[in-house]
Amino acid sequence: MKTTDQTLLEQLKITPREIRRRKEYLDFTQQDVKQLESIRELIVDEIDDIVELFYKKILPFDEMDRVIGDAETLTRLKNYQRQYILSLFGGQYDEEYVHSRLRVGVVHKRIGLDPKYYISAVHNLKSILRELISKQSNRDCASCTKKQSAIEKILMFDLSLTVDTYISSLIAETRRSRDELENYAESLEETVAQRTQSLKELARHDGLTGLINQHTFYEELKRELSRASRLNRSTVLIYFDLDGFKNLNDTQGHKAGDAVLVAVAAAMEKVTRENEVAARYGGDEFCIILSARSLNDGKIVSERLCDEIKKSIPETSVTCSIGIAISTPEKSLDANALVKTADKAMYAAKKEAGFSIRIADQA
Repeated sequence: MKTTDQTLLEQLKITPREIRRRKEYLDFTQQDVKQLESIRELIVDEIDDIVELFYKKILPFDEMDRVIGDAETLTRLKNYQRQYILSLFGGQYDEEYVHSRLRVGVVHKRIGLDPKYYISAVHNLKSILRELISKQSNRDCASCTKKQSAIEKILMFDLSLTVDTYISSLIAETRRSRDELENYAESLEETVAQRTQSLKELARHDGLTGLINQHTFYEELKRELSRASRLNRSTVLIYFDLDGFKNLNDTQGHKAGDAVLVAVAAAMEKVTRENEVAARYGGDEFCIILSARSLNDGKIVSERLCDEIKKSIPETSVTCSIGIAISTPEKSLDANALVKTADKAMYAAKKEAGFSIRIADQA
């Protein structure tokens, strides 16, 4: 439930029973109420002098001067203090009275008035009122003492309510700050996780083509060969590089060369299945890992790849030489050996002109 849906009395769980108990703690009785009512007329007559004397006592302190801030605010505070002092002697100390005191605590918290300043203000007000009663007592010490005691009790009653509200506001503010901090921490964790994942992806992929890089290629190849060994199936590796690429870079510039590399990567993505791996091995060299495929499958994929590359870069003289190698359950190769075998077949393909494909010797 939102705080705006509750009164201050409800937020602090102050019921009529709680109000009665607080009065009992201070021994604030109906006799005290009568004592306060009996001096209301005197307070009304002296209220302006009481207020002026009160602010004369507290304004010399720099902290209070900074909190009040300006003359208009001081005037408003004097009017409020006048009403507050008169209400001390009104004789009604019910829920409405208590709610008004709780509001004082909220306001003091919002303007940054620490409890120590409020407590000192209460002390000064009590001193002023005690002195006033003492002067008007006509040496009736017993009556004077009862009135002064009643004033002290009602001020302590008010003080307990104000401080409770201040503390409650402070706790609520702390809770909100904690919630905000927790939300920020969660958001930060999500951001860090996303950034970490992004960095991992960047570390795994070639920045230009978006294909996995050589390091990740070897990880994937070793993983696939291990899986193939468990499942008793073959793994085909297609290894190729681009012929005429260096000349293109030298004559047309690296921008044209980069465009060719991106086009080749796109062609590779078109001819591979979702579970198959396309990688930029380095420079103008590329690899494709075919899972659970035959050499004939590798040849078919390579032919399709050549067709896609021709369509992707028709205005260049760049071609490719492709080597195909296989690791089978009967003749298992590790990652390095399979790459070396496919690489050897690729160099054999280079002896032929144009787009050429060579299958590695399996003997």
